[in-house]
Amino acid sequence: MKKVIGLFLVILISSTTVFAQSGNRQGKKGDPSKRSEKMIEELKLDDKQAAEFRKVETEFRAQMEKEREAVKEDRSKMREKMSTMLSEKDAQIKKILTDEQYKLYQEKQKANGPRKGHGRK
Repeated sequence: MKKVIGLFLVILISSTTVFAQSGNRQGKKGDPSKRSEKMIEELKLDDKQAAEFRKVETEFRAQMEKEREAVKEDRSKMREKMSTMLSEKDAQIKKILTDEQYKLYQEKQKANGPRKGHGRK
């Protein structure tokens, strides 16, 4: 009986650890709209800039999802397409922001750093 209870406790503790680690696989990424709002706040965008920034972010996310589906199997083609899309997005955002805001935006993007498995450098 003691062995059964001991085994049960070991399994319970182990499973708790496994579930705690698996949790939300997105981790630091979180909700894209929340990240956009945080960036708007940190860059101190006015209402017009914020609306344009949200529009660019929303369009980029929609286009990115569409492209992911289109080139699902070909990882190198997807990487190329995503790189092009990120450059286009960056150019659009540069038009919206002042020089100081854009510099801060770039610093924030670098702070996010390359993500494991995403090929972004």
